[in-house]
Amino acid sequence: MKEQKRFLMPDTSWDTGAMEAWLEEMFARGWHLTECGFRFATFRRGEPIRVRCRMMPAARETLEARQEREEVYTQLGWDYLANQADRYHIYLCRDPAAPELETDPVAAAWDRDRLLRKGRRDLLLAWLALAAVAAFAVYRIASSEKPVETAIRGVGISAPLSAVLLVWAVWETVDTLRRVRLLRRQMAAGLPQSHTGDWRRARRRAGMVLGAMLLMDLLVIGYPFLRLGTSWGEGLDELTHPVPCLMGWQLDETLTEADRTSGTCLMNPTFLNPGHYDVWDRYTGERSVINQCDILLLSCLAEPLYREWQTRIPVFAEAELTELDHPGFDGVSLARSGENTYLLLWQDKIVLYVGAFGVAGAEAHLDDYAALLREFQ
Repeated sequence: MKEQKRFLMPDTSWDTGAMEAWLEEMFARGWHLTECGFRFATFRRGEPIRVRCRMMPAARETLEARQEREEVYTQLGWDYLANQADRYHIYLCRDPAAPELETDPVAAAWDRDRLLRKGRRDLLLAWLALAAVAAFAVYRIASSEKPVETAIRGVGISAPLSAVLLVWAVWETVDTLRRVRLLRRQMAAGLPQSHTGDWRRARRRAGMVLGAMLLMDLLVIGYPFLRLGTSWGEGLDELTHPVPCLMGWQLDETLTEADRTSGTCLMNPTFLNPGHYDVWDRYTGERSVINQCDILLLSCLAEPLYREWQTRIPVFAEAELTELDHPGFDGVSLARSGENTYLLLWQDKIVLYVGAFGVAGAEAHLDDYAALLREFQ
């Protein structure tokens, strides 16, 4: 049997009574505290004994003042045990008749009020940091020429996890403020600090918080590894993957596959855009077809992306965009500028942009495009 073990501590940000009750229970079971961290405490096996444990706020004091205080505590029957995250000093008493360490509620309230102010300040700084990060992300997206595409391409799995974390942070903030308010009322009334509490419930809470944080870390770190190998690039003459677009020789009757001079397909998925295809198909006579297809994770993202393309195409094509009706699509837009054709298709969660330069016939193959995109839904 192991002589030393680490145990998850109760989640007792402000409820020191539950932590004290848990430590006393551990001593009664024969586990003696040797070290106390932020979430875990280390115990060594010993004789089961009945003791009292007290957590005293770590005061700002000189080494000499602390030594004098320790001597007084020792004379009262209390021995220093460990330090808990530089917030509390833990003391142990084996004499049931020994007096309590906190006999003056006013002095005890002053020490604990400093911790409350520090906790409130840390909470405010955490929210300010979170607001700064959120503001930077919003600014980066809003200042982009393609804010919708930038958001879709730039958002990783950390975004939905951050949303969950935000909900949890709001709940924690409300709960923390509630606890602080109760402690302040207790101190204002001159009531002594409670030395008991539901440590079992507090440990379950600590386990849930730790498990949620580990799960989020695992997803954030592990998700990129799961995506390894999902990006690829191939020449169109040696294509082994299906692509959600038609080639120039399939659109224009005057072209054959032999007329192709070069062609490349790149597929670079992201979390919200698991299928992002860029296809360049070039032919003799400086004719080409450029395709960008986005197969989105959520159908609700398709319309904003489609609408953004509608505002972009008239700018770079210098042509008027016309909307067409087709039963196979949620949206079809077409623009022409000389021999160039710009086709924009939206079908459920897929948005496909087709730029045909010197290549005719794109708008005549809407049925073919509709059937092809359905295969990628």
